Amino acid sequence: MFRNVFLSSLLPILLVLCHALIPDPAAAAESCSTATCHASLLKQKNVHAVAGSCDSCHQASTTPHPQTGKKTFQLIQEPPALCEMCHPPMVKKKHPHAPVEGGMCTTCHNPHSSPEPKLLPQPMKDLCLQCHPGKTDHKFVHGPTATGDCTSCHSPHGADLKALLVKKNEELCYLCHVDMQPEMKRKHIHPALLGGCTSCHDPHGSPSKKLLAAEGEQVCFRCHARVGEVLQKAKSIHPPLKSPKGCASCHMPHSSDGPKLLLKMGKDLCLECHPKVVAKEQTVLHGPIQKETCTPCHDPHGSPNGKLLKGSFPDNFYSAYDDKQYGLCFACHNRDLLRFPTTSYATGFRDGDRNLHHLHVNKKDKGRSCQSCHLVHASEAPKLIADKVLFGKWKLPLRYVKTDTGGSCSPGCHKQFHYDRKTPGKAPEPADVQSKEKKKTRK
Repeated sequence: MFRNVFLSSLLPILLVLCHALIPDPAAAAESCSTATCHASLLKQKNVHAVAGSCDSCHQASTTPHPQTGKKTFQLIQEPPALCEMCHPPMVKKKHPHAPVEGGMCTTCHNPHSSPEPKLLPQPMKDLCLQCHPGKTDHKFVHGPTATGDCTSCHSPHGADLKALLVKKNEELCYLCHVDMQPEMKRKHIHPALLGGCTSCHDPHGSPSKKLLAAEGEQVCFRCHARVGEVLQKAKSIHPPLKSPKGCASCHMPHSSDGPKLLLKMGKDLCLECHPKVVAKEQTVLHGPIQKETCTPCHDPHGSPNGKLLKGSFPDNFYSAYDDKQYGLCFACHNRDLLRFPTTSYATGFRDGDRNLHHLHVNKKDKGRSCQSCHLVHASEAPKLIADKVLFGKWKLPLRYVKTDTGGSCSPGCHKQFHYDRKTPGKAPEPADVQSKEKKKTRK
């Protein structure tokens, strides 16, 4: 009985000793999350789910605490293995984000708590700009970049696409720019668009409107360098290229139903600005215009010749003949048309075999240029013959009549003359030659 009483008296003492030796979980929590040295770890708006259970990530260690020298908590495993105990692996993608690949999850996430969602240490925009500076330093900034919504386009951990894009370039852009989807269904698509929108647009920001990667037409010249070279050497430049719209004056930037991404087909586009080139009553059209195009004679961008001409052509009524002056015409017409005084094949404008083109044009002093008698685009008369000849300040009526085997004209520079390929007469010289002959006779 005495023994039982003795043991009963020792029980309170033993219980006190046991509690003194067994660690108190509350005391451990006190030492981490609520103690003075770590009191701020869990006071932010967003708290890591396991932050209240320190042993989820940390274990007791004999390593001295840097401040107290007492036992401290070490990580159970090193990142990223530690993080992957709860989170699926982030490095399985073809292109992992550099911090993820290096196992540095805490570069972008606070492991305990944060005022920002997803435990980001600061707002996403500021966080990303720490490693990717300058993306917002532009006059025009892409919407997601301006608002800091970088994950609209980029995966923060890793992706199978370069630049951590969440979708292929053009597919990604169409998520917001749904109005662009019909563009891809047109017959002719800009090759740059097939390679991705970033060929022409900067995805973050630009000094130019529409986030263009270069100013004005310079963005076009990055691929179309030949056009840029032509303009540098050009004597005449197509005025639309100097306008604010630049290349977009004639071309669609993304796609078109016509070739070369033109706004309209062939000559219809040119006639938008040049309506007087072909009048309604002019039913005889120059060959290229019949084929609905102006570009056989004109370069639509620029030319070393006047009027955007692709070849040389004399500007004046009178011009000493030289083959080189008629490079434009000889691109389609036979040079023999002007070379030989007689011919049976090169031209229908002959009296017998006397070449009347040669008679008018091929002179050392006052050769007539083609536009002395012909209109270059369209006419009411056959062979594009003009109804009037510009002679100095005067417009002289040409009075041209065509027959099956020849024709006649009486423009004022010579008397009325009939020519016939089968029954030739005597073809008179133009007025300036007649005048010289008369002077010789008087002498």
